[in-house]
Amino acid sequence: MGRKQTGRAKGASDGADAGRPLLPDSLLGLQYSYATLRPWPNLLFVLPMIAVFEWGIYRTQNGTPGAASQLVSAYLIERIVIWLGAGRFGYIFPALALVAILLASHLVARHPWRINPLVLVTMIGESLVCTIPLFAFNRVLHQALLAGAPQWHGGWGPQAIRSLGAGLYEELVFRLICITALDILLVNIIRAPRSASRLFAILLSAALFAGQHHPPLGADPFVLGDFLFRTVAGIYLAILFLYRGFGIAAGCHVFYNVIVVTVTSLRV
Repeated sequence: MGRKQTGRAKGASDGADAGRPLLPDSLLGLQYSYATLRPWPNLLFVLPMIAVFEWGIYRTQNGTPGAASQLVSAYLIERIVIWLGAGRFGYIFPALALVAILLASHLVARHPWRINPLVLVTMIGESLVCTIPLFAFNRVLHQALLAGAPQWHGGWGPQAIRSLGAGLYEELVFRLICITALDILLVNIIRAPRSASRLFAILLSAALFAGQHHPPLGADPFVLGDFLFRTVAGIYLAILFLYRGFGIAAGCHVFYNVIVVTVTSLRV
């Protein structure tokens, strides 16, 4: 009995390694620092954000969801779905994909369903704290807190809704899908060293994340400072994703975007 508990504790200490999930009955698996790495708490954390974004887009687009969300990440998923012949439901598929991936990951790993509600509250606080390095680097790089911020048009409401969706679906595409797929390819199939594979995945996903804001996919004209900031931001968010979980990375991204558009709206 004592040996089994020791083995689980050792596995828990490697919580950042997605390849070694905690057992469902592990007490450590219910603690905050480990709970944020699990799919079920992450899903519960982002579910209200998904609902607000989808409802907001539906209302702002006069009952035609997804008609002009202006999100490259969501657009890429929608194009794939339409190409597969499910165009009628393409607009909602990014949200369904995010929910399905997290829920399926939870079921496959057989993690516990129990969760302390304080975990979700604490995740909000941690996500807000994690925005500080992004603001600090943005200020250092641009000598102005909001320089290089997304230039969205319209009132605060539509801007805030789009910024919320950008945080969610960019984390879905460039962290959850991209980094996970690269990890499976490099580590499980090619058998490359995990540390080198993880570094490559972080850098590539960050570069793709920064590049998608500019033509041919994005609408922002290429500015080296903006590209550099987004690349570093992508590296930072990738590290959060790997070591603090999808929910914290998405929450940090969402809160940063919403704070930026809110302050921008107040200053106009």
